[in-house]
Amino acid sequence: MNVSNKHQYNIGAVARLTQIHPETIRVWERRHQIVTPQRSDTGRRFYSDEDVERLLLVKQLTDAGHTISSLAPLGTQELKERLATNQARGLSAIERSDVVCRVLFLDESLKIRLGRDLRAFTDLEVVDQFPRADKEDKDSRHHLLIIGVATINSNTLTSVSTEIQHYGGESAIVVYNFGQQAVIREIERHGVICLKAPATPSEVRDACRSLAQGKKTTPAAVVSQVSPHRFSAEQLAKVATISGSIACECPNHLAELIINLTAFEQYSGECENNNPADALIHAQLKHSTGKARNLLEESLARLIEIEGIKI
Repeated sequence: MNVSNKHQYNIGAVARLTQIHPETIRVWERRHQIVTPQRSDTGRRFYSDEDVERLLLVKQLTDAGHTISSLAPLGTQELKERLATNQARGLSAIERSDVVCRVLFLDESLKIRLGRDLRAFTDLEVVDQFPRADKEDKDSRHHLLIIGVATINSNTLTSVSTEIQHYGGESAIVVYNFGQQAVIREIERHGVICLKAPATPSEVRDACRSLAQGKKTTPAAVVSQVSPHRFSAEQLAKVATISGSIACECPNHLAELIINLTAFEQYSGECENNNPADALIHAQLKHSTGKARNLLEESLARLIEIEGIKI
């Protein structure tokens, strides 16, 4: 890693210095390029004094009502000038967000803890249900679910995706106690923000604004709970064409089915990446196809063992 600044901070230290949740920092980096931290050889983020200063400026301005998308193109000096203008005018909010988030809690305990404080923000609206699409007002409010879970695991995104569909939300914030970072990163890659409990009202509000003001978010898709491919393409081709020593053609047919399922699984994945509007259904197709492939691979492996087929 090339260290060009006197101080280098990891993301935890930056979160403490700026009072910005680490997940919000990542969202600001990924969607708005607010800062671009250096990376170690292992991919770990390191932030400079200048990065910390810029994040502090952006935090103060978003707290004052500026949208993150309006701040992203500004240089550090421009951010300072805008903040100075705010302070000179003595305004708590010079610029209100043009997007209001409607927030629906699916966890009653979280609603009790956070709901009252969230109602104090003018750009958030806590609701008991989302309105029907044909009754939506013209300002296109962003509909977000807030879901509480004890642990984040490989089933979480599937569950969150189902809830988003059921309640008519656009995305979700998951407040969790424990979780694997690899799974959390996968969930956030699909447009869901994960906040470690206990989340503060400000952290939740920042997450809501990040989702609402960001570029088009990807609909939450199904986390792949599918095992890796058990057979190579060459092995499947061999089994599909083997003949003579076995009593039936079941291995041939199974191999052909797996070859076709593998192709459709790949096709669905490409559709998921290339068509954001239908990403959810293609992710579900990919997931279902992969599960079916797993089942047939298990059957083929057993049949190969019984028949003594050499691959």
